[in-house]
Amino acid sequence: MPPKRAASSSGTSARKRTKTSTDEPPKSTRWSAVSGSANADADYKTTWKNPDKWYSFMTICSPISEDEEDDEDEDEEDEEDNNDHDDDDDIDEGARDGPKCGKKNCMCFKPVRENPDHPWIISQAGFRKYCTQHIHFSLRNPDNFDMYTYNDHAGYGGIEIVQNLFLDYVEAAERGWREQWAVCEGLALWLLKSVGGIMFTIDDGECVTATSRLVGRMFLDMLAQLDNQGLVGDATDVKSLGTVMAMYLKIAPSMREMGALEGVRGNKKKFKVDYFDDAVLSYANQRGVTLQGPRDIDELTANLDGEVELPKKGAKDPWRWTAELKKYEEQYGRPIGPKSQKKTRIGGDALDITTWTSAQRKEASFDHKDPLGKREIDAIKKGMVMQLG
Repeated sequence: MPPKRAASSSGTSARKRTKTSTDEPPKSTRWSAVSGSANADADYKTTWKNPDKWYSFMTICSPISEDEEDDEDEDEEDEEDNNDHDDDDDIDEGARDGPKCGKKNCMCFKPVRENPDHPWIISQAGFRKYCTQHIHFSLRNPDNFDMYTYNDHAGYGGIEIVQNLFLDYVEAAERGWREQWAVCEGLALWLLKSVGGIMFTIDDGECVTATSRLVGRMFLDMLAQLDNQGLVGDATDVKSLGTVMAMYLKIAPSMREMGALEGVRGNKKKFKVDYFDDAVLSYANQRGVTLQGPRDIDELTANLDGEVELPKKGAKDPWRWTAELKKYEEQYGRPIGPKSQKKTRIGGDALDITTWTSAQRKEASFDHKDPLGKREIDAIKKGMVMQLG
């Protein structure tokens, strides 16, 4: 495990956020008194003031790199034919509640009701949760702050991010399935991106495996909760269900390819956590969910049976998410970093450079100067969100 924590970067900027009001959720005890992570978390939770907007569903462009590359190739071929229509794009594209991603014929931030056949669907809260993880990661990457701590700092930072999403999921239970679903969406989008894979590079393979298995158990726990309420199917309020299930079908084999999951499959009707995607497919098959999104969905499902016996509705901890999370916390909820900044449970902000003392940041800085000045520290204390400039 890492010997010490890292410091922050001169390439950062702070943006103002709304002051915390008395009706907002209290600050989580997992965060330090001065913490960029705490501010990013509080900024995300402002979505709770307008649930009708943030729990609504929208379309996005494919988050998978190979699909994006294919799209770019097709765009280049069609560019000449479509030049005459470029001026009409903004007029005819319909409503959009956010910026374009830069791809031609971008579908990001469009309401599902206007684009019901688009395969990539996500809730606005889920996409916001995903974007927030980029903020968290930027605060845990010493390279962003011209610092060196130890080789795996950013990798363990990736583990810490996923651990915090586990905690987000647990805490979201009080708000109901929509918020928990947003956590599952955000985690899926994060793990599909190359930056999300940095957690697989750390020197503790057992931790990577345990974390990867919990990803699967958490999502299956979510599906079980939805199933209890009759929400697993095509005609339900969970408009992104087929897309998100397909994303986890994409994530699981990637974990196996990297050696994070490597158990033997065995009986096709018996659940094996290292093949949690077989259980996801079983929900799709047995509850009639149309999978959509990844272009290789047929290939992904061809290697699975989709015949895992599903738990009875109402069963307690059917996929052992709660039980295994407790074991995980006992195993990995240990101190990380200097003794003066111990972390006694999973998640938190021990690897967030903004939580370090000035002396610690100076020690790790290339020029032995604190990369965070008084202006930046004061901004964090006021609740502003720090992002890379």
